[in-house]
This record gives sequence, structure tokens and C-alpha cells, in this order.
Amino acid sequence: MLRTCNLARSAIFTTTALLLLLAGGGCGNGVSASPSDEAARAALESALKTWRDGGKPGKLAGTDPPVEVHDTPWSQGERLGAYEILKKEEAGATEKKFSVRLTLAKPERTEDVQYHVLGLSPVMVFRDQDYQRNINMEDGPKTSKSGGASQRRKSTASQR
Repeated sequence: MLRTCNLARSAIFTTTALLLLLAGGGCGNGVSASPSDEAARAALESALKTWRDGGKPGKLAGTDPPVEVHDTPWSQGERLGAYEILKKEEAGATEKKFSVRLTLAKPERTEDVQYHVLGLSPVMVFRDQDYQRNINMEDGPKTSKSGGASQRRKSTASQR
């Protein structure tokens, strides 16, 4: 019960933040500020370098402007061995979209994925599946390995 409540609260917070970011500040022509092509690519590059070098997703240390990354497979422990930013894709007015080839070390495989980059400060980097889940307001998978089975056992035991 507690885990479901925390997931729901987290999903609502993330969705609200994303919707506010997409909606803009309510001034101007109604279009939210989008990072420049260079800033979006630099944010994506920072995110992928951090992953490859063993860092954690979320708020990346030492980035200016601040960069925040949402990538479920990364947060679930997949390890990146190498990456290649293939090309910038067509996207909406509030975001930049890139195709990226990931070479994963754990589990070992290569996959082509898309990342969405939006906002100015922070610049937010979303793997496509996380971006779609947030705009469609869906609950996603658990984002870390800690607490899963032991939390369920505790919660089941407390219900008895």
C-alpha cells in the first residue's frame, strides 16, 4: 500500500512538473522555451557520458545549466559501454529529439533509442519510453532495484 502511494505521488509530481514545463509560464505566445540545438545536444551528451562513466540518473552534478535525466533502464542498473548520437529528429516546438545507438555492457546488447530534451533550467533529458509515460500520465516500472521484494514482504507482514 505504501509503495503504491509513493509511486502514485511520484508519478503525479513528475507529470505535473512536465506539464508545467510544457505549458510555459503563461506569458508570450504560449510556446514553452526550448533549448537550442547545441544546448540540447550538450545536455544529452552530459547524460550519456555520466551513464557510461558509472554515474546515476537524476540531477547531474557539475552541469550548467542544470541537467536532469529520466531513464528507467539506467536507473534499474543497466550499464552503458558506449554510445553514438546518430541524428537530431523532427520534434515539437517545446523539445528536441535525438536518435542514439546505445551499446550496453550489462546486459550485453546494442539498441537504438530516442531521447527527448526540453526546458532551459533545468534541461530535462527523457528516454522516449519515460517521456511517453509522463505525457500519458501512466505509472511506470520501479526505477531502482532497492526495496522491491523486501518492501512487499514488510507490507504483507504488516497486513496480517
